[in-house]
Amino acid sequence: MPFYKTKILNREISLEYEEKDETKIIDSVNLINEKIDNKLQNPKYSNGKISDSVLLSLLSIELQAELSEKTNIQKNLKINDTKNAEYLKYNLELKDEIIKLQNEKKILEDEKLKLDQEFDEINKKVESLIDIIKNSYYE
Repeated sequence: MPFYKTKILNREISLEYEEKDETKIIDSVNLINEKIDNKLQNPKYSNGKISDSVLLSLLSIELQAELSEKTNIQKNLKINDTKNAEYLKYNLELKDEIIKLQNEKKILEDEKLKLDQEFDEINKKVESLIDIIKNSYYE
């Protein structure tokens, strides 16, 4: 496995890594050095009253807090994805129910139309019978 030599707080360190993790290691070391530089810009840390180990401890706490926050965000995303999947499933069920009800409505409308036609036919026959009765009564 290859080694990556770098400096953190002016101390040379060698990190053994797998080749697939090379960019991750380099990016992580650069991030650590950037955060250390940012901390050292703060007069509270740059006046020599803080040791390297305390500075690294503060940095590790800060990085752990960021990691925890990202982990919580990922958990929330998973929860939201699960809820979205449930809502999508429910939405599809409702769409199926709407289609079913629309089909039932169409069947009922067709039956109503048939009944209306039958009623019209019966009404015509009744009117015809009434006319026959009227005509026979007046004759």
